Amino acid sequence: MNTAAKSEHEYTLQSGKRIQVVLPDDGTDRQLMQALHREMGVNRVDSVAVRAVAALQRAKTKHGHLPEPVLAKLITVVVSDEQADAVFDFIYSTAHIGRPGGGMLMMDRLLGVTRYVLPANVPDAAQ
Repeated sequence: MNTAAKSEHEYTLQSGKRIQVVLPDDGTDRQLMQALHREMGVNRVDSVAVRAVAALQRAKTKHGHLPEPVLAKLITVVVSDEQADAVFDFIYSTAHIGRPGGGMLMMDRLLGVTRYVLPANVPDAAQ
């Protein structure tokens, strides 16, 4: 590989952490993603609709029946080791995880992540 062709950023594997959040389908995911970008500078965030069973509420079922799934949002955030605790705490307070039915939050270590840098001349679609 031609070393002169490398950009100003090195794309090597670094250690990092993944934070996953299960939120109710009430728009909290979009607000959280915007706040993460605006206030914490986090740009590796994804949201996907999922069916959650008893993740956000107590499972109430009839004997012999499975609980009915509810629509929820699964947010995945990838951050450096240095950012992880601050972003975790920010997500907990911003998404109001502690409220009844507010969701749940998990963090685990990734084997390796690459830097993700947005070009400076691209408009912010989150605004």
